[in-house]
Amino acid sequence: MKSLRLLAILVVATGLAPLTEAGPGRGGSKGGSRTLMGSYSFHLTPVVSFAPFYSGGGRDSGVLTAPRQDILRVGTFSADGAGNVTGHTIATTDDGATTVVIDFTFSGTYTLNADGTGNLTIASVTVDDTSCTPVQPVAGDCATFEGPETYAFVVNNHGAEKLVSLIQTDNEGGGAKIFLTGEARRK
Repeated sequence: MKSLRLLAILVVATGLAPLTEAGPGRGGSKGGSRTLMGSYSFHLTPVVSFAPFYSGGGRDSGVLTAPRQDILRVGTFSADGAGNVTGHTIATTDDGATTVVIDFTFSGTYTLNADGTGNLTIASVTVDDTSCTPVQPVAGDCATFEGPETYAFVVNNHGAEKLVSLIQTDNEGGGAKIFLTGEARRK
């Protein structure tokens, strides 16, 4: 499944506050500013939609038609404080028959509201045949396993430490869905 449900969180919304908001009571140790800047490490785990458990009304749960989806991720990302993010991810992906580990890089954009909530969009993913373990039997298959993604997030200031809580807000493809959720901590 085309998924790069990693971090990069967005939905290019308009009217959002600047990427840095200063003001009283905004937390942090630098005059109360709220920013997303620096290097972070993250761990994302699965949350399954209701579809696999649905059994009534003649509707199919979608498990048999579900595309390959990531079920675990670890990685790093860097936010530049100006709305851009780049990162590296190692993901475990599954299609119900085989498990594959995918090692890839990504880039995207983010927006940050004054209250610390925001959106991240992963727009560009670098995946090729050498990214998958085990190597896939058909050349080019590995590149189809990851793609654009969106996430919602909140930045929690804890003095010099920042914690970013993430939830995936998209999931393309048919069938049952797996959404990723987790946290990123400043390195």
